[in-house]
Amino acid sequence: MKLDLISLSKVKTQLGLSVTTYDSALTALIPIVSADVRRILNNQFNKFYACAFTSASTSIDLSLYTVRRYEQFAGIGETEINIGTVLYHANLPDDTYVSAFDPLTGLFTLSATPTGSGSYVYPSITVAQWPVISKMIWYKYSKMNTKSASARGVSSESLGDLSISYSPSEINAKWDYPSVLLDDLGIPNARIG
Repeated sequence: MKLDLISLSKVKTQLGLSVTTYDSALTALIPIVSADVRRILNNQFNKFYACAFTSASTSIDLSLYTVRRYEQFAGIGETEINIGTVLYHANLPDDTYVSAFDPLTGLFTLSATPTGSGSYVYPSITVAQWPVISKMIWYKYSKMNTKSASARGVSSESLGDLSISYSPSEINAKWDYPSVLLDDLGIPNARIG
């Protein structure tokens, strides 16, 4: 399992940043926002799937394998992995996701070629959540920045064409993120028991 839900390069791509000026600060904020996303969504992304993949192919076989939670059996059944699900394994490049599924072979296709073989994957966020997580990271950065307008009662930051502003009433008091970003992030998972 990996704490970071998104890589620095993906954050910069989503925000349209090509300079390295913010790399250190963004890198420091990625695990913090990743931990926040886990709490907000009520999902630790600690469920893993037994599977089979090799460095020779972008295909991954998830059929007829057990689903396990970190060191605890969770059940057998259909996978919860869909097209667009970001997967983690030490032998998968950062931000690798499921790009296709072939119902004739039962194989999923990865967006990147593995660097080695593997027998499990941790599914996490979806590619649809990359933009909002990147904006959450930028929002946290703008609050840390001494040039932020937050002291004036408005959370705002501009960088070239990127400009984001939120009034204090738009900030969720529980999570300290703009409500619009939390809405885009998704609905928290219900936990029973």
